[in-house]
Amino acid sequence: MQTRSIRSLVFIALFAALFIVMSSLTIKLGGSFVPITLQTLAVALTGLFLTPRNAFISIAAVIVLTAFGLPLFSGQGGIATLTGHTAGYIFAFPFCALFVSLAVGGFLRPDSGKRNKYAALIGFFIIFELFSSLFAYIPGIPWLMHITGFSLPEALIAGFYPFLIGDALKSFAAAALAISLTPYIIHIRASAAQPKTDKASYTA
Repeated sequence: MQTRSIRSLVFIALFAALFIVMSSLTIKLGGSFVPITLQTLAVALTGLFLTPRNAFISIAAVIVLTAFGLPLFSGQGGIATLTGHTAGYIFAFPFCALFVSLAVGGFLRPDSGKRNKYAALIGFFIIFELFSSLFAYIPGIPWLMHITGFSLPEALIAGFYPFLIGDALKSFAAAALAISLTPYIIHIRASAAQPKTDKASYTA
């Protein structure tokens, strides 16, 4: 069990670092409060490889460290970052990773290798597009409206429409990677999952 816990911590830290790196790669659109980043791709990959609990912790840990002032979101940190224009998106990301992982866990079954690859690609794409991208806009847009005073159409123009094509491309990239690495993904997720026999062995 100790080895399993250490392995989980390593993967949590690894994907937290991946999220930080991809957060630092930004393109700022003129007049927009929301930059283009690879954060949603990192969220998709975190949910793809990690169990739901570990996926949530991995992204949430970055938010906690940011609250202590570390510049982990596009080179910015502190409470101001976590209450700024992009706060709604930021706080959605741990839940995005959680929901991606839950959906992937249901999608990856023992017969996954026999599934038609095109159908699998579409399935993964839908999972990533829904949960790593579109779900983040549910709190992201209302918070942007609250901070800026934008109307809904204005907030959609500033924080939604410009990112749709990029989100789709990132979801497709994650789906293609998922197809290529399915056996490894299943192995990594299984290696971090606590077996049911563990609890019995400690209570016996």
